[in-house]
Amino acid sequence: MLIPGRPAYVRQVSDSLALALKRAVRAERSRRGMSQTELANALGWSQSRVASLETGTRRLYADELPEVCAALGVPLTRLLADAKKGDMQRLGLA
Repeated sequence: MLIPGRPAYVRQVSDSLALALKRAVRAERSRRGMSQTELANALGWSQSRVASLETGTRRLYADELPEVCAALGVPLTRLLADAKKGDMQRLGLA
């Protein structure tokens, strides 16, 4: 499925990967004592965009992962720690 406003190579992630990522972003933000507003500012996003990500009403796109990792100060492997093996294989990481 193509996503309007995104390059053709950017696809939606699976439901299970989206769930793992939203939980990981919330956990890492909390671990660092960051508010949603602070994370949003670091990303150049609105606070509501971060809230939507953490509640699951918005998903991360693949091209956003590096900037989220940088803003949180974590490697991608940390955000993907709870991803299912099948999702990791589809990403070429397992």
